[in-house]
Amino acid sequence: MNALRFLLIITVLFSAVLIGCKKDDSTTAVPTATSQTDLLVATNWRTVRVSTPEGQEINKSRLNLATQVLYDLNMQFRNNGTVRALDPGQSNSVINGGTWKLATDNQSIDVDVSGFKGNFPIIQLTKNKLILRQIAPVDGKNANINLEFDPSL
Repeated sequence: MNALRFLLIITVLFSAVLIGCKKDDSTTAVPTATSQTDLLVATNWRTVRVSTPEGQEINKSRLNLATQVLYDLNMQFRNNGTVRALDPGQSNSVINGGTWKLATDNQSIDVDVSGFKGNFPIIQLTKNKLILRQIAPVDGKNANINLEFDPSL
């Protein structure tokens, strides 16, 4: 009788596990130009961190001046394809500007701003985080770095 009760409990538990588990149908959504653009233009972005591709923070003093300056600016991507660098210390006055557009795969961004020009792969883009990959000097030698942006307040 105890063996039968034990077998019944095991069967019920096994059934519950099978019913509770569902197939993961989620696939990585392919970003569209509209979704990427909507996220980029929804807010101004400020640089909060520069890191290695593995996520290790790089001290600001190890970066070249052009990368260090990004910490002091807010980036504003606009629907009309323009981008502006704003100085929050001077009522968000425009310090620099240029153009931007998504690459055909919607997974990188082409930026043409004085001192910040090139194609930047989008590592992450959500409403709360923008991470762009760049090749820039670290300790005087070019290296892959991640520019990490948060929405500016």
